[in-house]
Amino acid sequence: MINLHIMSNDKFTEPFIDFINKNFNSDEHFFLVYGKGDGKNINPRENVLNLSLNIKSLLILNDQMNKSNKTLIHGLNSSKLLYMLYFQPWLLKKCNWIVFGGDLYSYRHESSDIKSKIVEMMRRQVIRNMGFITTLVRGDYDLALEWYGTKAKYQHGAYINPISLKYLDSLQPSCKSNSDTINIQVGNSGDPSNQHIQVIRSLKKFTHEDIKIYLPLSYGGTKEYIYEVIEYGKEIFGDKFVPLLEFLKPEEYAQYLSSIDLAIFNHNRQQGLFNIIALLYLDKKVYIRNDISSWDYFISSLEASIYNTLDLEEVNFNEFKTNHKNQNTLKMKKLFNDQNLINVWKKIFEGVR
Repeated sequence: MINLHIMSNDKFTEPFIDFINKNFNSDEHFFLVYGKGDGKNINPRENVLNLSLNIKSLLILNDQMNKSNKTLIHGLNSSKLLYMLYFQPWLLKKCNWIVFGGDLYSYRHESSDIKSKIVEMMRRQVIRNMGFITTLVRGDYDLALEWYGTKAKYQHGAYINPISLKYLDSLQPSCKSNSDTINIQVGNSGDPSNQHIQVIRSLKKFTHEDIKIYLPLSYGGTKEYIYEVIEYGKEIFGDKFVPLLEFLKPEEYAQYLSSIDLAIFNHNRQQGLFNIIALLYLDKKVYIRNDISSWDYFISSLEASIYNTLDLEEVNFNEFKTNHKNQNTLKMKKLFNDQNLINVWKKIFEGVR
């Protein structure tokens, strides 16, 4: 087997496997999928194996890593996988770390306890000696250079959005609301990195405007944090504040996104890219912070029209709601159409920079 993919059971896993098997020789790709989902959302295929990461599974994983020509690690989140790579450094030259986001930015959250320090030391050694690092946003690779002194070669990648562009196209004419109400999305998950309360506080001056504020909170974050956000949002905005606590299927989530007028992301790191890309494709107004790697990518590489979350305190309501559309749909389509994605992954598999 040429390309071994190690992946957690995530909402992006099934679309990615489907994309690879449809557009590449499936005999050259083998997928080891681990995680809480235990394969429930993964269609059975001859080149897919679901792992529980028990002793037997780890032996299989170890055997496959040693046999493969290339190993693509989709998110460096498993401590067991990290240990295996640390104690078998000869594997690293053929490894390609596909950066998800949190797996890179865990650098910022190093704990002071001995165990965490040891794990971070191991991460540093593994990342430093990785053969390749693949990111959508070049700035994330630059951070790996800065934080870990990695020797890895950079490869540009683009992940498969669970919501296809074709499906988004079918929604645009039919799901736009005729209401004067401005529908606002805040964040993309219940993770505290969304800094929801800070955004809600910035929007407090618009409480008497015709708005509704939606927060996707169905995954990420603790119950305590999500409860705190909901309580604060309800206190300020009452019925205008709508927490989304149910995890929606991709098609349902796409319909929801089509009803949004503008979205605000307050992450202090690269995060929520697929929400942002889908919203820009639908020509919605999007705010993100200008002090993160995603900003430079959208502004410089894609020349997209986006707005700075850090300016929210200063803008009036008319400035806030006005969307100066700038062909964002065409710019997202150029990058995320099927043929471009095929070309991107072909270069990754061939090891071309």
